[in-house]
Amino acid sequence: MNSPDKAVLLIGFGGPKSLSETRPFLEHVLQGVNIPEERFKEVLHHYEVIGGVSPYIGYTEKQKSALEAQLQNENISMPVWAGYRHSKPFFRDIFLELKAKGIQKVIGFVLSPLRSYSSFGKYTEAVEVGRKEAGAEGMEIVYTEPFYLNPLFIEAQADRIKETIASIPKEEAEKTFFIFSAHSIPVEIDRRGDPGGHETRPYSEQFKMTAALICETLGIKDWAVAYQSRSGNPRDPWLEPSVEEAMERIDRKLFKNVLVTPSGFLCDNVEVLYDLDIEAKEKARQLGLGYFRAKTVMDHPKFIALMATLVKKTRG
Repeated sequence: MNSPDKAVLLIGFGGPKSLSETRPFLEHVLQGVNIPEERFKEVLHHYEVIGGVSPYIGYTEKQKSALEAQLQNENISMPVWAGYRHSKPFFRDIFLELKAKGIQKVIGFVLSPLRSYSSFGKYTEAVEVGRKEAGAEGMEIVYTEPFYLNPLFIEAQADRIKETIASIPKEEAEKTFFIFSAHSIPVEIDRRGDPGGHETRPYSEQFKMTAALICETLGIKDWAVAYQSRSGNPRDPWLEPSVEEAMERIDRKLFKNVLVTPSGFLCDNVEVLYDLDIEAKEKARQLGLGYFRAKTVMDHPKFIALMATLVKKTRG
């Protein structure tokens, strides 16, 4: 079935595609945020350590291509676009192109499994600004429903964990403690939920429910949730514990390994590659724990099937 007047827009954070883009990218992210220069340099260093290039856009493009192919396989000819808050292509540019192609309705898919003002509301606000800047106010925008409890998302994440468990020696697999991580947000924002994103549960509750379902699917009994990549004013309360604090609480007489799953992220990015693969891994080493990290869902077939299902349900 053709949908010549409809399009899908994947809505993401963005990232630098070269070391020369890193500083301008971070300046855009931190625009209007008062942070010490030392903190700015610290974050810049994170990018430098992994080569200055974020894999975020590359993985999002894979999701975009896989979703478009999935829709075509189901006889739905609908273009899929990807736009970002902090890097090109910006939403204004996307809407200019959509307008030129005669698109009348956009199905927005915000690339976060958890909903809050930080992870959803800020994105829809940026989309609205971009639509107005492009003079596309007449173009309808509808958003896909929350999916943090959707069986296809849970199964895709469970599959990623099973892939990682397979790399642990069998005699040690039973001595593995599981930590699920998500990006920390201010406690005050967590309390609000996100009614605009059709979700009144706090972000932290959504996250715990997701982790519990994954563990139920895999029969995991020893697990915890934790938060990573906090920023902002250090005096403001943010969601805790950190991944490192959660590791310190592991009974090392019972467990020899820790397996961290960034289930609050849909693709590997700098915060996963640096905060987990470098900092958390080093913390595990200091504690004498073997360290393993599951992949994010990225372009897992079940996750792409979920995206297609939600798009079809939303397009009307």
